[in-house]
Amino acid sequence: MEKVCPICNCMRDYYVECPQCGSLLTDGGVLENYFGPYSPYMDNDLFHEKTTCCVHLFFCPNCSYDMRVAWDLVAV
Repeated sequence: MEKVCPICNCMRDYYVECPQCGSLLTDGGVLENYFGPYSPYMDNDLFHEKTTCCVHLFFCPNCSYDMRVAWDLVAV
């Protein structure tokens, strides 16, 4: 059975207000995408041995506040 991120695969929505200005945070995608120019195309096992979660970067387009949210992978 394969495990996937519920946010990456549009199985859940996540809405949270910025604690600094109250604007809605935007999902900036998976944190590994920010490691280097080819990291989105590399195998996930290169970043984690046995991945149990997917970390997303959420940011505020208004004040630039950001936070990381870890999602447990779900079986499909």
